[in-house]
Amino acid sequence: MKTLTFGCAVALAVASVATAQDAALQDFSGGSAYDSYYGSTLGDVIGYTFTANDDVYVTDLGCWIDTDGMQSIHEVGIWDMNGNLLAWTIVDPGTAWEYNSFNYQALDTALMLTDGESYVAGAMYRSGDSDSYISSASSATWDARVSFVESRYPLDMDFGFVMPELTSSSTGRFGPNMILSDIPGPGGLALLGLGLIGYRRRR
Repeated sequence: MKTLTFGCAVALAVASVATAQDAALQDFSGGSAYDSYYGSTLGDVIGYTFTANDDVYVTDLGCWIDTDGMQSIHEVGIWDMNGNLLAWTIVDPGTAWEYNSFNYQALDTALMLTDGESYVAGAMYRSGDSDSYISSASSATWDARVSFVESRYPLDMDFGFVMPELTSSSTGRFGPNMILSDIPGPGGLALLGLGLIGYRRRR
């Protein structure tokens, strides 16, 4: 009877987890960069509506790193369609982990998304904080477990960390992102120890 070596067991475990966990927004191109929607130092939230195509967990929330790097902290959250905040975190460039041009922070508790339900992802940007988001990208690639619905931007004078109420048909306002997982286990930061995704601390 053949036995499974420790190395093979680890390789199989790594392969299994690798297929279960990835970023929702995997890539995009084009678009224009803006530091906030209304130009307020109080900050406003931009993002997008998306629909879950399966029961899936969100383990980490992230924010896009612009061409100059991320200079400031950003609140990132997910709301249901009634405006209830379901999960949120502060993405801090000093402690976040980096994957495919996004900085991520693990959630204390994974959020389960329900198959067929829609949600809003948003990130807060403040004018003058040296960071930008992308509006009206020309194309975007998404994980098959979610589908993009529409872009989101805030009501006039709706400052602070609140769900962006207004919608548009543009390809997206990309600042927020998330790590999806088939299991509610450890986030991407734990997977880095297995060497699954590139990582470097930003100082």
